[in-house]
This record gives sequence, C-alpha cells and structure tokens, in this order.
Amino acid sequence: MKLWTYRFRPTGLPIELDIDLETSWSYSRLVVRHNGNVYIDRQNYFEDTYRLHEIEIPTTLGILLIQVGPQTAWHYSAVIKANGNAVWQSHANPHAYLDRMQSLMTSKADGKPAFEPGIWRRNMPSILVDMALGILFFALGKTTDLRTAAMATALVGLALLPIQWMVKRLLRRDIDLLGGMALFGVVMLILSAAFSWYFDTELAVQLKASVMGSIAGSLFFLDACFGGRWLAKRLASYLAYRDLQLRRLAWGMALTSFMMAGINLFIALSFSKDMWLYYTTWGDILIVIFLTQWAI
Repeated sequence: MKLWTYRFRPTGLPIELDIDLETSWSYSRLVVRHNGNVYIDRQNYFEDTYRLHEIEIPTTLGILLIQVGPQTAWHYSAVIKANGNAVWQSHANPHAYLDRMQSLMTSKADGKPAFEPGIWRRNMPSILVDMALGILFFALGKTTDLRTAAMATALVGLALLPIQWMVKRLLRRDIDLLGGMALFGVVMLILSAAFSWYFDTELAVQLKASVMGSIAGSLFFLDACFGGRWLAKRLASYLAYRDLQLRRLAWGMALTSFMMAGINLFIALSFSKDMWLYYTTWGDILIVIFLTQWAI
C-alpha cells in the first residue's frame, strides 16, 4: 500500500524532468520521466540494504545522475548531478539523514536489512484488530455516549481472549490477536473497562487515555530501570526490527506514553468532545507512529 509520493520538479534547467518518490511501509520507488521515457529504481526494505535511490538518464546535457534520499526522518530530498557536480538540488544538505537511516535499517550483526517481514506478517491480525477497535469506538462515540463506547470497546477487546484461545487450541493456528503482549494488554483492558464503568461522565472517559498512558509510562519506566528485561523484551518480539536495545526501547516507550498522556489531557480540556473523538481515533495514531520511530 502506497503511503505518500514526494514530487520534485527541478527549475532552472534547460530540460524538463518529473521526479517522484513513492513510499510504502515495505518499499520505496523512484520514478523519473523525461522525453516520454520512464526510468524506475525500486528498493524493498525487507530484502535490500538501505541506500540512496539513483537513476542515470541520457539528456541533451549529457548523462544526468538523479539521487533521492532522506533529508530527515520524514522527508526526502533530490539531487541532480552532471559529471559528478550537483546542478540542482531540492534542499540544502539534501541527504543529511542517510547515515542515520542506514543505521536504523541495517542489522549490525550481519549487515542485512533490519526489518523482519515474517514478524510483520505474523502481527497483521493484531494490527487489524487494533484498527477495528478504534473504528468501533469512534462509531459508538458518534452515535451514543462516550461511556457506552468505552465500555463496549473494552468488552469486545476482552472477548478476544476466548476467541484467541479457541483459534490456537482448536484450530491449531498460532494467531495473535492481542499484539504479542497478552498479559499486559489484558490488564490494561480490564483497567480501561473498570475506569469506564466507575466514572460515568464523558470527561472522565476522555481523560482515561491520560490515566492509562501514565500507568503504562510508569510501568515502562520501571522496566527501563531494570534493563527492559520484561515489557521491552516482550514488545521487541512484536516489532519487526532486529538489533533493538531493550533499555532504550523501554525508556523510549515510557517517554512516549507520558507524552501521549499529556497531549490527550490538553485536547480533552481544550477542545470539544467531537474534536477529541476525531483526535483519539485518527490523530493520535500518527503521533504514536512518529514517537515510536523515535523511541526505537
């Protein structure tokens, strides 16, 4: 699934070039169009060592080398070179983040890609379950009240326990619906359901994410003090990365949890219920992705 396309349209050159970088979770593809010709360079994050995208094309200026790579963790830049010299670039210091990305995307043990595609595929059911629960909460929150939505979502999450047991025991299929952290996830779901049942105001439901985030942050903080040997170790088996440092992961997740708790508190107290509902369903996932990338 394509996530985003970065478009570069060089100016100041006597020729026309269309440069597009298509990005996805598992690959990126550089597409260059010139004089009716299409040139493509693709790299698969699960199979190829991370590198700059490079394409050479013949033009009236001679052979041009087009390079596209990361300028930051979330943005790419393009450079056009002729005879080894840059004749156009989209940003200053265009590939400043390349070394960092190569370090993140390459295993230090064997130099192979740091992503584990098998883990990604194994965790797909739990990812889909998380998305479904989020959509369920959003739909119920719009059609009923937040307390009902929170209670129903928590109960549906708990109902996954016997379903997962039946799938594993009766169907003999190793499918994880709880994201690889069954005990931690169940405890948090029980706390979530109890919180929603005990406090019957919508504001309390809105603040629940801040309370749960603070609890999770405190648990990861304690885990970090002991080298990440419990929660971080379990979480690492769920992430599609190799060479994770458990202590760093625990510290990162603790800070991420505390930051998300603070952001939720700000949104809940500063904006309307509908705005908070949109944030907690759609907005916070983008922030979590960004902060988790930083934590890793």
